[in-house]
Amino acid sequence: MRGRRHLGFLTAGLLAAVTHGPLADPARAADQSHLATVTTLRKEADSHPAKMLQFGVYRTEADAWVAWKAVVRRQPDMVADLVPRVALQRPEIPDSGFVLRAAPLPDLDPNFVCRRIVGGGGSCLVVDAVAEQPPTTPVAGSEDNDHNGVVTYSPDQSREMQEIERQAARLSRIAAIVPGNEARVDIGALKASRWNLCSLTFDDGPHPAVTPRILDILRSEGVRATFFPIGNVAVRHPRIIQRIVQEGHEVGNHSLTHPNMRTLNTEAQRAQIAETNRILAQAGADPVLFRPPAGRWNGDTLTAVEQEKMSPALWNVDTRDWFTRDAGKIMAQLEATGTIGSVVLMHTTYNATAEALPRAIGLLRTRGCRFVTLSEWITSLNSLATPRIAQR
Repeated sequence: MRGRRHLGFLTAGLLAAVTHGPLADPARAADQSHLATVTTLRKEADSHPAKMLQFGVYRTEADAWVAWKAVVRRQPDMVADLVPRVALQRPEIPDSGFVLRAAPLPDLDPNFVCRRIVGGGGSCLVVDAVAEQPPTTPVAGSEDNDHNGVVTYSPDQSREMQEIERQAARLSRIAAIVPGNEARVDIGALKASRWNLCSLTFDDGPHPAVTPRILDILRSEGVRATFFPIGNVAVRHPRIIQRIVQEGHEVGNHSLTHPNMRTLNTEAQRAQIAETNRILAQAGADPVLFRPPAGRWNGDTLTAVEQEKMSPALWNVDTRDWFTRDAGKIMAQLEATGTIGSVVLMHTTYNATAEALPRAIGLLRTRGCRFVTLSEWITSLNSLATPRIAQR
C-alpha cells in the first residue's frame, strides 16, 4: 500500500437517514410531523400517468430560467426535491413560448408538493408529464464518443445524483462530501476563521479536446481544481493527466470502468480503485480521493477505499451539465445553488461545460469563493471540526 494522507475518513457507520430541514414558515411547523407523507412511495405509479408541476409559460427560455431562480429564492425548502425543466410549449411552433415545469423525485406526491408551494404563497399546477427531449447536441461531433470518456447517464443514475445534492443540504458540510465522516463544524468557527472555500471538481474523461480547453481556462483564471478521471480512459491520455498534475491541480480516482459500485463485492471494488491508481501513478498522479461513479456507494465501497488509504468524496452542488449540455442552463443551475462552501460537480467531457466555466468562476468569486482543490477543502474543514478529526 502506498502512503497517503487519510483525509478525515471514518469507516464507522454509513450516512444516517436524511430528513427534511426546518420549514420556511414557522406557522407550518406542525407539518413537520407529517413529513412522512411527502416521501410516501407512490405504489400505484405504474398504473397512473406520471405527473409534473408547471409554474408558467414565458416568452423566452432565459425568462423561464429567471423565473425558476426566483422560485428557488422564495421557497428553497419547498422546491429542494424538484428537478426543473424548460421546453417549448408546443414544439411544432417555435414562437409558442417556453413552459417551466419541474419533476418531483420518484418517491414524492406531486399534488402534496404543489399544495405546499401554494400554501407558501407560490403558484403551480399539476400536469401530465411530457416525454423528455434529448439533451442539446454538443458543438463538437467528436464529443460523444465512449473512447473520449463521455458517459451517458441513465434515468436511475440521474435520480441518484440529484438525491445526493438534495441530501447535502441536510447534512453537515463534511458529511455531505465525505461519506462516513460524522464530524461537524460550528458556524461560529467558520465565521471566526472567515472560511470562504469552494472547489471545482470535474468527473469522467479525460477528453482529448475538451479537457485541455478546461485546463486552459483554469490556468487563465488562476484556479486550481480536482479531476476524477476514469482509469480505462486515462490510460489512453497520459499526457493530459501529466498536464493536470504539472499545472497544480489534484487528480482523484473515478474507477476503472465507471460501474455501479454497489453491484460489486469488496474485492472487485478495490480492484477498480487499485488499477486506476496504478494507471494514474504512471502519469505522475497520486490520488487520495475516490469519487464513486454517479455517487453510488455502499459499505463495501468504504472498506475498499480505506484499504487503498484513500477517502471517498461526493459533491454538494450539481451543475447538471451531464443532463442539459447547455452553457446557459449550467449557469442557471449554478446561480440558483452556488455559494461559499460549494463543491461543484462538473464534467470534463462536454463543450458546454467549458463554455460556461469562465462565467461560473466569475459568479462564485462575486459570491466570495476562494478556490482550492477538494483535498484542501476537506482538510480545512477537518481542522475546524468538533470533534477534531485525526489526520493520517
